[in-house]
Amino acid sequence: MGRQNYMTITVADTVQDMFHEFVTKKGLTKTAALNDVLEMYMLAKDEKLYLELKKRYLHVESVRNMIADRDGKAEGTAEEFIFMKLGMSETADGDPLDGEETVRLYMEDERERGYTWFSTQSLYYGMNDARVKYYNKKIEGGTKVRILFAVNNENYDNDIAFSAEVLEVYSRKLPVGCPEDNGYPMAYDNEKARIWIKMRHIEEEKEINASMLQITSTGRDLKQTISNAQYHFGYVSFKRN
Repeated sequence: MGRQNYMTITVADTVQDMFHEFVTKKGLTKTAALNDVLEMYMLAKDEKLYLELKKRYLHVESVRNMIADRDGKAEGTAEEFIFMKLGMSETADGDPLDGEETVRLYMEDERERGYTWFSTQSLYYGMNDARVKYYNKKIEGGTKVRILFAVNNENYDNDIAFSAEVLEVYSRKLPVGCPEDNGYPMAYDNEKARIWIKMRHIEEEKEINASMLQITSTGRDLKQTISNAQYHFGYVSFKRN
């Protein structure tokens, strides 16, 4: 099996010798020079395709969405949801779980105590102090706050799979332990995270799908965005007619 991020290129001996001497005299590394060559080749062959790929692989849309969520006012709407797209995770013992298996583990934990704390390593800016205060104030005032979980596996095609009622939100700039001792599945023993969300009533979501939703801060279509793996945590709402 080839080594990750390595390429094997066969060229004529003369070209190889010329290239070696060229980068040596210019004080360049072969890696840096080849990166430039490959980029220029793609740009020369098909500029439009090159720019599309560059945008996708640099996760430009992901960064835009993250900044928009960070800078957006924590006002929300009556139809706004906290959103997470779940990928693969590992238990404390190193057992891999996909998004669906992860949520079902939390469902089992909720059945034992009536609630559970869900953790995510998403950046603190995704749930800054203003948003924490906003959501906790809404919850304390009796307004229900819901979270939607999207999954991509053999059962769900980048779609909303589960939902839950949020009871409290806790966020820190650096990863910390659960706000409540043993308040989460022991399969994740000693877990630390930047964001902890206390929730209950975790269930399969039957009425809402990703195609019905947009990213609140940008208006971008949620289904299309998560299908491109560009949005993992944030805030969504129903599309406006």
